[in-house]
Amino acid sequence: MKFTTPRRGGRIGAVAFASLLIAGTTLSLAGCTTASTNSDATKIEYSVPPAVLTPVEVAGTTPMAAASIDLGEYGYTETEYYADGKANRYRGASNMDSTTAEVIDSNHDYRTRVLVRTPEAGKFNGTLLVEWTNVTIGVDADFVFAEAHEEYLREGYAYAVVSAQNAGIDALKSWSPKRYGSLHAASINADPTTGEAIDACPTPAPCPGDAYSWDIFSGVTEALLDTNSPDAALSGFDVANVIAVGQSQSASRLTGYYNTIQPIDNLFDGFVLWDRATNALRDDVQAPAISINSESLTPLFPVFPNGDNTRTWEIAGATHGSKYAAAYVDGMFTRDNGLKGPDGTPISFTEWVAPTCASEPIFSTVENGLVIADATDAIVKWIETGVPAPDTILFERDADGNLVRDEQGNVKGGIQLADFLVPTAALNAFNGTNFPCAVSGSRTEFTSSELANLYGSSSDYVAQVTSVTQAVEKAGYILPVDAESVISAAKKVKISK
Repeated sequence: MKFTTPRRGGRIGAVAFASLLIAGTTLSLAGCTTASTNSDATKIEYSVPPAVLTPVEVAGTTPMAAASIDLGEYGYTETEYYADGKANRYRGASNMDSTTAEVIDSNHDYRTRVLVRTPEAGKFNGTLLVEWTNVTIGVDADFVFAEAHEEYLREGYAYAVVSAQNAGIDALKSWSPKRYGSLHAASINADPTTGEAIDACPTPAPCPGDAYSWDIFSGVTEALLDTNSPDAALSGFDVANVIAVGQSQSASRLTGYYNTIQPIDNLFDGFVLWDRATNALRDDVQAPAISINSESLTPLFPVFPNGDNTRTWEIAGATHGSKYAAAYVDGMFTRDNGLKGPDGTPISFTEWVAPTCASEPIFSTVENGLVIADATDAIVKWIETGVPAPDTILFERDADGNLVRDEQGNVKGGIQLADFLVPTAALNAFNGTNFPCAVSGSRTEFTSSELANLYGSSSDYVAQVTSVTQAVEKAGYILPVDAESVISAAKKVKISK
């Protein structure tokens, strides 16, 4: 059975626009990124029914894992919805599979939630980002938004945060039974033919698996793309592009989605995977994808080859979440008291990581978000104009696959941002051998005298930051507006002998 969703309208890329000009067609592009008035939108058929979205209105309760910043300062609002839908179960859908999944059976009920963050309609840039929440820590965390929210909000993206997996859904139900008690996504996880697990658990511990998660992500996205009905979550927004994003555990799930589910319906126009694609991405999937990888995760996975539609970007000195993302997530967990330590006491994200660390403070100052924002922009341009993103850029490796380092121990190659090449702290992408700190790194802020010895003066420091930043921006790995921001921030650093 196929299910229809209005085809998204929106901006016309340079390639399409050129074709129209060649054909002698006159076209006005005015208003392409604002409210759509086309009530007779072409329908797209999908194999998964769109979820039904209902605003969550439960007196005396608040959303868990809502944005931990004041979205109003950016002209944004946030609304939480229940998402009710039907899911298939699939054979051959996992982060390690590389062929199109096969439907086992259908019509399985689920109810989850989605947080939708929207700008004023006039500031919407035409692209919807849909994040698959990370549940490694046992609760929902939107780490991509945490890392790149300033850039995303500045640029006018619409943003949806989908609770697709049971660990996050169960945590919601435990945190507020009154608000979330009706959520459910647990499935029978045994293949009726083979008896094997359909969606194998990532650890030896027993768990129900997340067999519905693929269609939860699809169904919620389809519902968001139906912008023509008056009560639609994105009513009044003309969505031109929809891009899937995820970090770490959810980037791994999106690897499986890209290879096994995306070929069925081609729902998403592009993918941004931060730390990281955990399998080679298929050559025959047309949606462009960029896998952005921190230095800290390099020992855990090989480098996978890229096809015409995929890229891999590695960031020197970056950790599995910078200190900026950690600060955002700390604010969220501290507000909600939703993350618990071994004794049941509420803790922050940093406090969750710290017991596994060999040294503190934790996390690098290298801003993954600058590269994530650029990758997202590059995907949009790739979709709209056909111009591919900048090339894959990797660290140097020796014949055995080990990272090559200079005499100071810094990795060679990759994207080298100013925070790495002109640092204000001694950085280590690794921190002991225990997870999660092994991938969280550490930093030691330089003292005033150390900064003076390194750079001499504020003007010399700014000159070095400017040179490095402009080179990275010219190469296409950070946006011009972010290059300006980095240089402006450098001018505020006071250095004198």
